Amino acid sequence: MYLRKNRVRCGKTHRTYYSIAHNVWWAREENKRAQSRPVVIASFGSEEKVDPEIARELVVAVERAAPPIAGGRGKSREATLRIASKVRRIEPFLKLLASRAFRLSETLPSGPERMAILEALVRAKLAEPDAPADQETILRSIQGTVFA
Repeated sequence: MYLRKNRVRCGKTHRTYYSIAHNVWWAREENKRAQSRPVVIASFGSEEKVDPEIARELVVAVERAAPPIAGGRGKSREATLRIASKVRRIEPFLKLLASRAFRLSETLPSGPERMAILEALVRAKLAEPDAPADQETILRSIQGTVFA
C-alpha cells in the first residue's frame, strides 16, 4: 500500500487528492496481458485539507492493521478488493485523522510512539467500524493510550 497523489484538472486549475492505494495485476476481457493497476483502498480528500505527514503514517497503520493481502497472480485483485471494502467502512474516520483541521500531528508525539497510537486506533476502528468516531472520542482514546 502507498499514499497516492492524484492530480485532477478542474477547469483551468488543478487539484490534488490523496488516497491509500495498492497496485494489483489483472487483465480485462479485451486485454490478454495482465497490467498493474491501482486499486484505491480509501480516500483522504483534497490536498489542502489533508496533513500529508499523518496521511503517510496512516497508510502504514492501515497496512499493518488490515488483514494481509494474499500474493500471487489472479488472487491479489480479489483480496485487495475485499480489504478495500473493509477499510472503506472506516473511511470517514481516516479522513478525520488525516485532516489538517484535526491537528493530529501537533497532538501526538512524533516517531514510533505516534505510529503505535495510529495503528492501535485503526485496528480498534476496523474491529468495531460502527463505534462513534468524533473528535472528542478519538482524543479521549488517544489520551488513554498515551497515559496508560
